[in-house]
Amino acid sequence: MDIRRVAVLGAGRLGRGIAENAASKGYDVVLFSHGAGGQDALRKIENSLDRKLARWAITEAEKRVILSRITFTLDLKELSNVDLLIDATIDHFYTKQELLRTADQLCQPNVVFITTSSTLKVSDLARSITRSESLVGLHFIPPVPEVPVAELTRGHKTADSAVAVVKNFAERLGKEVIEINESVGLVNPRALLALINEAAYMLDEGVGDAEAVESIIKESWGMSQGPFEMADRLGLDLVLSWMEQMHKAYGDRFAPCPLLRRYVREKRLGVKTNLGFFRYNTEAKQED
Repeated sequence: MDIRRVAVLGAGRLGRGIAENAASKGYDVVLFSHGAGGQDALRKIENSLDRKLARWAITEAEKRVILSRITFTLDLKELSNVDLLIDATIDHFYTKQELLRTADQLCQPNVVFITTSSTLKVSDLARSITRSESLVGLHFIPPVPEVPVAELTRGHKTADSAVAVVKNFAERLGKEVIEINESVGLVNPRALLALINEAAYMLDEGVGDAEAVESIIKESWGMSQGPFEMADRLGLDLVLSWMEQMHKAYGDRFAPCPLLRRYVREKRLGVKTNLGFFRYNTEAKQED
């Protein structure tokens, strides 16, 4: 199947990253969102490209071409003209279920669906749609344009032909596709949440302040970001939501640290509110 026009449902950090990555590889992208601030997505993608421009990773001409390939819309009827659909919305089962049902009705019959969910199983989501054999799990890891690996899962009815389409697409995006069995949390989110949660417990217990815990973990393991910055950029509300689903699936080893719950109650959500474990400016840069 020749894929030229890709639909990305969800204009949050993950959806924007997928849109930018796909557009940079020559795909036309239609970015959908009904959430607050969705129409600001193109500006945020441009900001991301400006950071690449500043470090000579792309040229001004390349930036303009990438942006020209991305359009934003609120009208789901545009799904009738896409060749591939990527669901990058929040991991809430009933929200995804309804959205996939709507897309199932609007998309052409041969369109393969990708869900990026990390805590919901492909097999469970596939029951919502008539094309259950065409739903494939592909978990992109933020920041999507920079991370060279993606986790692929298939449901009980997923067809090999759909997997082949998704693998070919992901490889064109520059990803090494690693197939694993479907499970709650997959590999990357499950390991990351355990690290974030334990770091939060250390902070809550007074083992060290946020800067000390972050620096020791980051520098000793050669990470570009420590657990607190990664949590802040994901959004502490999302981290807590994932952790609650993991707690339900795996028991007390994923019991969310009380500090996480307190920060979310206080709207300390990370970059999106300029304050989480650390403080950020309007350009999402960490402040001292």
